[in-house]
Amino acid sequence: MPSLYEITVPVFTRMLGNLDHLLAKAAESGVDEQSLLDARLAPDMLPLTKQIQIACDTAKLAVTRIAQAAPRPMPDEETSLAELRDRIARTIAYLQETDPAAFEGREAAEITLNFPNMEMTFTGQSLVTDFTLPNFFFHVTTAYGLLRMKGVTIGKMDYLAGDRTER
Repeated sequence: MPSLYEITVPVFTRMLGNLDHLLAKAAESGVDEQSLLDARLAPDMLPLTKQIQIACDTAKLAVTRIAQAAPRPMPDEETSLAELRDRIARTIAYLQETDPAAFEGREAAEITLNFPNMEMTFTGQSLVTDFTLPNFFFHVTTAYGLLRMKGVTIGKMDYLAGDRTER
């Protein structure tokens, strides 16, 4: 069975790298940058900027909660694709600094998340499989969909493989 580290940090790192690749293609696309940043799938959904920020936060907070790593605050201040790409790079750096040994034995640890209107309690394992990974992929996939909707020329392999040549 893969460890909690193996199903989080490498997965987050790879997909955040792919998300960076998508934003690089968006920056080169000629599509108006502000219209990309403000894009929403529906009026009550968050814009692209927030989708990227939440994807980064989801990965970062998983490491903070499961591996009990020191938190690394990242204020939501990005106003450009370049700044969003920098946030992704800082998130990947944080993930890569995490010691895999810090995840050992955390599968059954009780972890409680407090939200404004509710509290959710998980084990380390269920936090990853039932909440964190689905939430992370929701926001990465939504970002992909927003870029496609706005006319950025990207496809499934950009989402899955980023700029890797060994497709």
